[in-house]
Amino acid sequence: MLYITGDTHGDFGGFENRMAGKDLGKDDILLITGDFGFGWNRVMKEMWQNWPHPYTVLFCDGNHENFDILKGLPEKAMFGDVVGDFGNNTYRLLTGHMYDIAGYRTFVFGGAASIDAAGRQQWVEWWPDEIPKKSQIDLAMKTLEENGWKFDLFVSHTCNQELKKKLVFPMSDFYDPTEKMIGELEKAITDHGGEWGSSWFGHFHKDANFDGKYHCRLNRVSRILDRTRFENIGLKVNRKTKSSGMFPER
Repeated sequence: MLYITGDTHGDFGGFENRMAGKDLGKDDILLITGDFGFGWNRVMKEMWQNWPHPYTVLFCDGNHENFDILKGLPEKAMFGDVVGDFGNNTYRLLTGHMYDIAGYRTFVFGGAASIDAAGRQQWVEWWPDEIPKKSQIDLAMKTLEENGWKFDLFVSHTCNQELKKKLVFPMSDFYDPTEKMIGELEKAITDHGGEWGSSWFGHFHKDANFDGKYHCRLNRVSRILDRTRFENIGLKVNRKTKSSGMFPER
């Protein structure tokens, strides 16, 4: 089965706590919506490659990543497209690509602008590659067109600009060109008569659902039931919570 969670930031202890008791097996897939972080340097990458886990791990690009390491990953054909092979049954999903993951057509558009970039050293702690290039959005448009503008899951690190305002996130007026790109992609999909089931992203360090379609994840681990439905594992659900608008999960 397919499971989705949010930022991990290379925190081994935090990740172990998050996954404790979740019982994912060798046939399961865990998708991390950016800021994977275990490739931050050579030592952390090697530690991850020796970290035991029976399930497959996938991740899209975030903004707190070492893009020199990510760009240097060997590529291989998997999930109906090309991935970066991180080792230890772990793979980078490439921005602008469409994958077949556990039977779900999954479109990926990673990356985001770092609000703290000014305080991080370029090419050591921060990479301009965190923001998708024009070639990547061109590829994304081509990919969507080739797939008839219809798919199941939209996986990204951030979300569109209008949705971000609902997050009541500190400095929500911070301009991120990636969010504009995502909004343009969504508009292109609907303008061409396309549609998708649900959107999944991280970045904002909270667990919340929006309008029955958009899902922000941090520590929650969600099992995908179909293209629009999910259940949170290891979480007591409040059945009285309504299904529209924004409702943080408790």
